[in-house]
Amino acid sequence: MRRVCVVAPATIANLGPGFDAIGLALESPADRATAERRPEPGIEFRLDDPTGAVPRDQARNVAAHVAAALLADARPEFGVRLTLHKRMPVGSGLGSSAASAVAALVAVNALLSKPRARADLLRFAVEGERLASGAPHADNVAACLLGGVQIVLSGDPPVVVPVPFVDRIRWVVVHPATVIETRTARRRLPGRLDLADAVSQWAHVGALVAGLATGNAATVGNALVDRVAEPARAPLIPGFLAVRQAALLAGAFGMSISGSGPSVFAVTDSDAVARRVARAMVRAFRTAGGIGARAWVSRINRRGARIQRLPPLQLR
Repeated sequence: MRRVCVVAPATIANLGPGFDAIGLALESPADRATAERRPEPGIEFRLDDPTGAVPRDQARNVAAHVAAALLADARPEFGVRLTLHKRMPVGSGLGSSAASAVAALVAVNALLSKPRARADLLRFAVEGERLASGAPHADNVAACLLGGVQIVLSGDPPVVVPVPFVDRIRWVVVHPATVIETRTARRRLPGRLDLADAVSQWAHVGALVAGLATGNAATVGNALVDRVAEPARAPLIPGFLAVRQAALLAGAFGMSISGSGPSVFAVTDSDAVARRVARAMVRAFRTAGGIGARAWVSRINRRGARIQRLPPLQLR
């Protein structure tokens, strides 16, 4: 290919008890990147960002950063003109930086004469997370890149294990109109855990994986108990406890924080209940938190980042 467009989806990381270890790809929202070959070497970077919240400097932008790293490693006989179309909210807890990095990587990779396997791109994507948050965590990028639900084991590059799942669960994701920087949220985490808290996390991660494997929304909802990150981060989210109560009263089986927040997610087993839960959570953010919010209802995105072929450029 000489010109390509890639759509990279939002993700839910942690999934309650799975801090820095589990990520799930959503159907929406998403970021998009377009890339095309150019004769001059290196990256020519452009940014389409209506919010103005994303750095335009190539050295500080995760999409440009990871794309340049891939080109430096692959050393093709051409350069790339890369455009990031930023559509996901920044600082949302939905893997915004991961989506930008993955969209750019998959787009540039598709232009190579010998494209790398998806799994081989993970080490570059992780460097985008290091630039964005100071921590090279791979839960968001793994799910965004590969799709489905991914467990990240330690390693350099990280080892990723896909979680088998039955796609019966509806995921209600609500993003309130506030921002939490990942660096800020990580600084609030405890340095040590009590044994009882650790045992609770292990048990609930096991229940979470079992619920995903069977498609049982009730099991997944009951597994959304986090005694590590949520107690530290919930106070950063206006109206969090009221939003959780509203979700449960509307029929959700459980609710937790998406990534480092402020977005939250709930699980249900039907579209009708999911829509009711979404409305209740948005309303609770407005009444209890004093802020607006936007909601999405999604199933698990099996494909992750996807390539959209573009029509050839017309010469004039």
